[in-house]
Amino acid sequence: METVKRIKTVRLRTFFLQYLLFLSAGTILLLVVLLGLFTLAFASNTILPANYAEKEIAVFKERLASSEAGTLENVPEMLDYTVFTNKGKLLEGNLSRSEAADAWKITQQGDHQDSHFYTTARRGQEIWIFRYSLTPQYASPLLRSYLPNPQLLGILLFIFGVLLQAALLAALFGRRLSEKMAGLQEATENIQHENLEFTVKPSGIREIDDVLASLDQMKKALHTSLKQQWELERSRREQISALAHDIKTPLTVIRGNAELLKETTQNESQREYNGYILRSAGDIEAFVQELIDLSSLQSSPFPRQSLVSTAEFIEELELQMKALCSGKNLHPSVLKESVPEFLFIHKELFQRAIANMLSNAAEHTPRQGSITLQVRGDDDAIHFTVTDTGGGFSPTDLKEAATQFYRGDQSRSSGKHHGMGLYIAKSAAELHGGSLTLDNVFPSGGGKVTLSVPKGQLL
Repeated sequence: METVKRIKTVRLRTFFLQYLLFLSAGTILLLVVLLGLFTLAFASNTILPANYAEKEIAVFKERLASSEAGTLENVPEMLDYTVFTNKGKLLEGNLSRSEAADAWKITQQGDHQDSHFYTTARRGQEIWIFRYSLTPQYASPLLRSYLPNPQLLGILLFIFGVLLQAALLAALFGRRLSEKMAGLQEATENIQHENLEFTVKPSGIREIDDVLASLDQMKKALHTSLKQQWELERSRREQISALAHDIKTPLTVIRGNAELLKETTQNESQREYNGYILRSAGDIEAFVQELIDLSSLQSSPFPRQSLVSTAEFIEELELQMKALCSGKNLHPSVLKESVPEFLFIHKELFQRAIANMLSNAAEHTPRQGSITLQVRGDDDAIHFTVTDTGGGFSPTDLKEAATQFYRGDQSRSSGKHHGMGLYIAKSAAELHGGSLTLDNVFPSGGGKVTLSVPKGQLL
């Protein structure tokens, strides 16, 4: 496994300083562009200077003073004005009555409370009042009607431009940072899924690369630890399997001698004790066989599969089923529906799985009850379903019965099993790409166990 390759790196703060530098440069450029545009607009008289109205009023006041005609037709278009008599009677003007009244009050009393400026001129018995403001204005009446004044428009354009470029730069630098973080995310996901055969890719940012280097060291340590753990687990399985096989030899001797003693003349106590030996030997044999099956499952994650005739396979299961039912006078039955001609399976392993399901059903079904094996195919899978007429699964059993060493509660546990039958069935199903599900038969309440194998395993 390789370590993190060292390339030229920058600090994370430098990365963010680049963002701030680009934002500052963009803001300055935006300001220069706006100033240039407004300069051109002033030069072309598209925007009039702030004192334009004040100059126009001064020119018009000179015309009034020189007794030139001061009529509505001669008043410049951009001037706001109103005309009163000496006694305050409104004569004409383009201000509304309320605005004109405010203008008269301000010029007569000096009570100036708004943002406009006012100036007056006299012509005979008339008093001309002009209102103006010292802000730039558009030369076009249309622009004056629909746009804010140029000064406010410039501020709004500057704010919008700064926000727009900040958003664009944030998106750009965010994408760049995501690309830099991609190696870190990939490394953590690989470690999470225990996939340690990968190469850590450097990001070019020192702080991120330091984390990647730490992850690389952790990957190596985890790889070594998992390898040691796997070796220990393999050794443990081999030892358990060897021990289980070794136990079978003296156990066979014990069982054989006990069966021979059973044929001799014995008193009642001897027959009782001999019965204990035979039953205990049988329990130990069952447990040893489960250990061997479990060891075989764990040591073969990819079982050796072969073509198996479905009809012959079901026939063998039916014989096992009859043998299990004979001891308790149970009534076995087999149902078949749309089954394929062949199965591509590990025969012994798969047969052991279904046998465990049948054994579990026989154990929990009272005498004179019945057990049914249904084999049904559909478009996606083939299902092996075993149902019984026993007490069914409790809510806890439905969740836990297929876990290792689970022996169930008192309602469905005879104490003669070791909690590995359905676990082995589930493991075998999963090794074949299938699943094991538990349920209760409605309305009788008996147990129902279904082993399903995908159609990919069928021919």
